[in-house]
Amino acid sequence: MKIFLTGGSGNLGKALVEKLKTNHNVLYPSHLECDILNFSNLKNTIVNFKPDIVIHLAALVDTFDCEKDIERALNINVSGTINMVNACLSLNCKFIYKSSEYVFSGKKGNYNVTDLLDPINVYGKTKAASEYIVSTLPNYQIIRAPFIREIYKKVFTNQYCSRYFIEDVVDRIIDNIFNNSKKIIHISNYKDSLYNHYLKKGIEVEPIKMSDNFKKVIPKDSSLINTGI
Repeated sequence: MKIFLTGGSGNLGKALVEKLKTNHNVLYPSHLECDILNFSNLKNTIVNFKPDIVIHLAALVDTFDCEKDIERALNINVSGTINMVNACLSLNCKFIYKSSEYVFSGKKGNYNVTDLLDPINVYGKTKAASEYIVSTLPNYQIIRAPFIREIYKKVFTNQYCSRYFIEDVVDRIIDNIFNNSKKIIHISNYKDSLYNHYLKKGIEVEPIKMSDNFKKVIPKDSSLINTGI
């Protein structure tokens, strides 16, 4: 298959490209080669490639960076997604949008795909907005697949999640893209504290507590109920 992927320079993008390119024709232009905020260039690149699948990963993902620069977060995460959707309107392709567990507030945890979105931070709000935008396409799939992308020396004991480590989630994402027809998918691990996820992976870290300032921005319990295959 022909697959067009944005965000190929990120941790997840690199891992997906490495796996996908063994069996598929994958185009993953850099930001300089194809800027999602340059609609004309973006559309020409995608339309000329004629992909069977589009995977949209490109985003401003640092939660606190989004809080500090809302305009940039809106431009990249929302306007960029609008451009991607518009560029694909005339194509007969499957559009995959990589979303986030931060579309939920974290007040209760164990979120299902049918739960209402109620983000508390700018990042989550831009991802939630983009989910609705993507859903205007006839053939779309929203994948919420939380993962741990960096190994930190200090980890919260009072933040709960259902994240996989990145090396454990890549094959699951690919499997669901090709074999799961659901419109919204949660690919999630068991619910536990972030600290315990590290320990069960065999990674020793220093336990710390989330401060009150962090609690205002970071959901306390963003765990998801798995609906993936």
